Amino acid sequence: MSADTKLRVIPLGGLGEVGLNCMAIECNDEILIIDCGVLFPDLHWLGLDLVVPKFDYLIENKHKIKGLVVTHGHEDHIGAIPFLLREVEIPIIYASRFASRLIQEKCSEYGVLKRLLTHDVKAGDKVPAGSFEIEFIHVTHSTLQTFALAIHTPSGLIIHSGDFKFDETPYDGPPSDKARFLELGREKPILLLSDSTNSERDGHCPSESSLQDDLLSLIKTSPGAVVVALFASNVHRVHQLCDIAKECGRKVFLSGRSMERYVKIAIEEGLLPINTSLLYPLEELAQTPRHEILLLSTGSQGEARSSLFRLARNENPYLKLNEGDTVILSSRHIPGNERAINFVVNHLFKLGATVHYEGTKNVHVSGHAYRGEQLDLLKMVRPKFFIPVHGEYRHLVIHARTARASGAVSGEAFVVENGQVWEWDGDHVKMSDSIAAGRKWIFRGEAGDLDGSLIKERRAAARGGIVVVDCLTDRRQTQLLKDPQVSFRGFLGGMRLEPVMKESIIRDVTSAFLNWYPENPDGLTREQAIALAVRRVFRKSLDSKPLVIVSFLISERS
Repeated sequence: MSADTKLRVIPLGGLGEVGLNCMAIECNDEILIIDCGVLFPDLHWLGLDLVVPKFDYLIENKHKIKGLVVTHGHEDHIGAIPFLLREVEIPIIYASRFASRLIQEKCSEYGVLKRLLTHDVKAGDKVPAGSFEIEFIHVTHSTLQTFALAIHTPSGLIIHSGDFKFDETPYDGPPSDKARFLELGREKPILLLSDSTNSERDGHCPSESSLQDDLLSLIKTSPGAVVVALFASNVHRVHQLCDIAKECGRKVFLSGRSMERYVKIAIEEGLLPINTSLLYPLEELAQTPRHEILLLSTGSQGEARSSLFRLARNENPYLKLNEGDTVILSSRHIPGNERAINFVVNHLFKLGATVHYEGTKNVHVSGHAYRGEQLDLLKMVRPKFFIPVHGEYRHLVIHARTARASGAVSGEAFVVENGQVWEWDGDHVKMSDSIAAGRKWIFRGEAGDLDGSLIKERRAAARGGIVVVDCLTDRRQTQLLKDPQVSFRGFLGGMRLEPVMKESIIRDVTSAFLNWYPENPDGLTREQAIALAVRRVFRKSLDSKPLVIVSFLISERS
């Protein structure tokens, strides 16, 4: 195998975290991208809208990119595509019709629709991207038209599971195509990349159909309005709930922008076979008897500004919850969102609603394979090498252990992290030097580095408060005309400590101002020297690091 045909797997996101899925496969001096998703920030991210992968490697090697393939339409697999298109031109994006529609809407929202070129695919299709050939294999998951991938490269066959489970009785559509996995296994794949999200759970994931009786019972026996919060992308469950509404004589209302968008596209594409006469506009909620209401809502993760959040705060303009109403959170609690979810659940209880959620009632099943299904896939494919993907670090480690114990992997199972490069030269595997990988923040369409100064400032302000220092100077800014003015913002204990802190800060700020000179060996500006002096006072007295804002006010009389 020549140097050009070395096979390189380069994860840019999704390995060591749940979300942010993005991977580059490189061979023959060509790059194929698999998925390009976002991470939804929790409270730790201080109000950011989204987090996306850093695309530095793809930007540096944009001439090599031959295409992008999408396994399915979840946000953590497609949400970052508009931001990638801002940076590089993608010759072709292969996706299901459903995912293509979602991508088109996202690109239109962010102003990059003209740069988007998609080609719709269905299960069984085989498409080219440079010297790669990609086959799309049907698998069951918690959204429509989900694919695993068989990627034929000049160096051999790669199988990528995408997000999958082996649901033998899905509520809608056929089971996963196990027969095709068995056939591909006979072609001696070089590598299997497989979903690790549920690697801690033994056995097999329950079927989507297993929820039917419990959801029906909860909705049928509720004397008042019923609200079901779920991921808008879980169209199978929307279908199931609409069927239940019909049986119970309830009208269906959709609340939340993404809920309306997913359902609208699914109906337009003929993928949600429901009678649209079941769906009613929110404006009719107030005139509908409460025992006839079934509201499908976004916000199952406690997101501020979501439909369920507004209901919990009694701020929804169309529906006020009270005694006799039922709320069902039909989704898993994503790690990191527990506090936000608990906040919403507690407020729902305060309103008098009966609340059911995972762990208290059978109201949700996962869309990801448990350990038994992961083992089944390994034994069907029997790859030479194995890399677990899509999961936090412990999920990857446990999945790799499953692979090693299975006897199905003839070579080795590797735990790879974002930015590490897995390379196969035809004889040996090596972990090459890491490439630049990381995260960028998105806020109102703008992007920036998560390790940049803006985020550092936001975190410093959140942890240690803000100190504002105003220095009145002469026109040349060489003399202080009066003592610096110091004020505290968001500083816990500020009232008690303010006189002592101010005295120390004024003294040290004055010293820093007078002792600064342009050619100082640290290369600090005068503002930086003063800010450093303030932080030293805080570190010595309180072991904290506030955000320090220094401003020079020039006297008109000087």
